Order: sequence, then C-alpha cells, then structure tokens
Amino acid sequence: MTNRDVGGDKDATITAAPREIHDLVYRASRIAGCDPGTAERIAENVTLAEIRHGAAVRAFCEALETLELPTSAWATAPDALAAAEVAARVGGTASATFDPRVPLACIAASIKHCLERGVATVGIDGKARGDLMMAVAEMHTVDRESESATRARITEALRDAHRLGVGVDGSSCGRVPGL
Repeated sequence: MTNRDVGGDKDATITAAPREIHDLVYRASRIAGCDPGTAERIAENVTLAEIRHGAAVRAFCEALETLELPTSAWATAPDALAAAEVAARVGGTASATFDPRVPLACIAASIKHCLERGVATVGIDGKARGDLMMAVAEMHTVDRESESATRARITEALRDAHRLGVGVDGSSCGRVPGL
C-alpha cells in the first residue's frame, strides 16, 4: 500500500492492490474468529465492493469494532442472497430480506456471482457505496444480453483496479485489530 498524500495524513487515501485489500480483510476475519471459508467469502465481497463502490473497507472495520463477525450478517447475508437466487430461478423473481440491514460490502461479490448465473439484483448500480445499508435485495432472472453490459463494467473496474490500484480510506486500514 502506498500513501497518496505526501504529508502522511492518516485520513489520506491509500492506493492498494486488490490482493492487499483481500489479504487484509481475510486476516482480520480469521483473527475475529471466522473459519477459512467464511473469511474468504467476506474478503471477496469486501474487495469487490471496495473496487466497484468504495467505502467497503470502512464498513468492514466498523463491523469488526461492533459485531461478532462469525455470527453476524457479514457471514450469513451471502447465504440469504443465494437462497433468493434459487427462488428467483424457480419463480422469476424473489427477494432476500436482511434483518438487521447489511452493507452492500458484505454481499457485493455474491451479487456478481448471481449475475454471472443469470440472476440480477434490482436497484444497485456502480454509483452505490459499499457502506450502503440494505434491508432487502430484489432479484430477477435475466438473459445473457441483459446482463452483459453490467458484467463488462465490472470487468473493466477489476482490470483498472489491478492495473492502477484502489483508493482506500487510510484511516480505515489503521483500525483493523491485530494487524
């Protein structure tokens, strides 16, 4: 990670490689008590959300400070989304309800995987922030042509992130316990 601010301001944006974000979130999730599979899923969701939406690392750090991560929505919300995906395949539409609300950061990669399998989430675009709190995710089936533009934008964002890095709030990185 490199600090973009020459003065070393703690609140400055840090440029990080996607792998660095993934590794940071994975290690913090393991330290917080998550099993390797859950930690991997959380890291994948946060990394994609930070790349595509921003504010995901900050949302994750806030969760670390206030929640028991292994039993929180960060661990369970992707399963609720998967169940809604299955229901949408059967009925054409479905919704995943989150109580308590969850940040987009904890389901971003899961939404992408659903899209790759032909089920899209309504109302979430590239302008939404990773800390956007969601009570429900409405899902519907789509054909390959409908989802290709969204997939292309995601692919472009991933390519740019790997080539140029991702701007991450520097104060969030310093809040990760144990690192």
